[in-house]
Amino acid sequence: MRRVATFLALQAFATLPVLAALAAILATATPAGRTASAAERIAAIVNKEVILESDVDEQLRLAMANLRVDPSDSASVARLRKDVLRQLVDEQVILNEAQKQGISIPKIELDEAVTQAIQNVRDRLGSEQSFQRALSEEKTTEEGLRKKYEPDVRNQLVVMRLVGREVQSRTNVTDAEVKGFFASHRDSLGKRPETLTLAAIVIGFEPDSSQVKRLRVRADSARTAILKGKAFADVAKAVSDDPSGVRGGDLGTFMRGAMVREFEDVAFTLKPMDLSQPIRSRFGWHVIQVLEHLEQTDSTEERVHARHILIQTRINPADEERTRKRALMVRDSLLHGADFAESAKRFSMDTATKDSGGYMGEIPVPGLPPSFQEPLAGLGVGEVSVPLKGDVGYYIFKLIGRVPEREYRFDEVKEELRQIVLNQKLRDAYDRWLDRIRKNVNIEIKN
Repeated sequence: MRRVATFLALQAFATLPVLAALAAILATATPAGRTASAAERIAAIVNKEVILESDVDEQLRLAMANLRVDPSDSASVARLRKDVLRQLVDEQVILNEAQKQGISIPKIELDEAVTQAIQNVRDRLGSEQSFQRALSEEKTTEEGLRKKYEPDVRNQLVVMRLVGREVQSRTNVTDAEVKGFFASHRDSLGKRPETLTLAAIVIGFEPDSSQVKRLRVRADSARTAILKGKAFADVAKAVSDDPSGVRGGDLGTFMRGAMVREFEDVAFTLKPMDLSQPIRSRFGWHVIQVLEHLEQTDSTEERVHARHILIQTRINPADEERTRKRALMVRDSLLHGADFAESAKRFSMDTATKDSGGYMGEIPVPGLPPSFQEPLAGLGVGEVSVPLKGDVGYYIFKLIGRVPEREYRFDEVKEELRQIVLNQKLRDAYDRWLDRIRKNVNIEIKN
């Protein structure tokens, strides 16, 4: 249960604008109102708040797992244990200061934070079934989990509000400071890599028509079985070719842009629990069911929680050869004067770029697949590449522009450097503030 609580606390923390330096402290939150029994040893006392050895030990285990510390490395374990205890003490110091200043959290804000934390756990576990199974293993309910760990979330919100008031709101960065950082660290910034402005026509691998028809029949059969009363999850486990099949087809919650367009166009228009007709994408045939449609809010994007059954296409060498020949034909037409943008609209399977003439924008050379880098290195501006084999098909590139490797200009890294300087100033300001309020607290370390 403690493990679930810590994960809940971390997820709640991640949804709010907070000082990065506090992440470790808040990750080690202890259940509020904990008191020591006679059998439990005390690690520290902050004013009247007790930190138990068992709390330190459990948070140490979590930290060791996250940081991949070798348990046999006794020196590293001992150092980490001191850090964990210090973080637990620091949290209590901050909560003590918050109490002095009368900081409280409105119930509606607390309820929203706990709800979001639980939703994040659902998303992380991948499905409602997995979430309910985890609750069962912990011998609790969702309401029980809310009540038990609401104090932890409240404490975190209090800490974040106080740090926001005392540290974040009083820390800013001037342009002069950013320019000074740029001047003094220019040699360590590296160079801006060579970039290519590219357009592409993607001739996707296509199975032969007989396979497409056979797979459509399988998708229809799966859909019919569900309509006749079989559980979607059972059918997905039995016939889906997607890794999600073992989870009953559950894909979790996702925003637009996370899936291929053909899938999203259906998923974001289906009513909850309706079953789609088989939808074809480059992966095969999908049968989709939306479990929940979450509308856009001021703080979150539109999302859907969906599951699917995938009947996957299998590309064989004959399919690849047929695609290669088709790509050569398209390139030959380009060399004889065909318009690249019109050809992209007509032939490219990349739904994200075909309507803009295949335009991909400016791409750093290191960001290209290794097999593409050398062929494109010798391409002149305006020239068209030979078809290059990729994961989903053959790519025909047109080089629109090239910028050689060079030093970064200040305007290109200004905002990134501003954040670096701000983070450094926040850490320093936070440390100074924490040292100051520590002086007003009685801290007793027992070991």
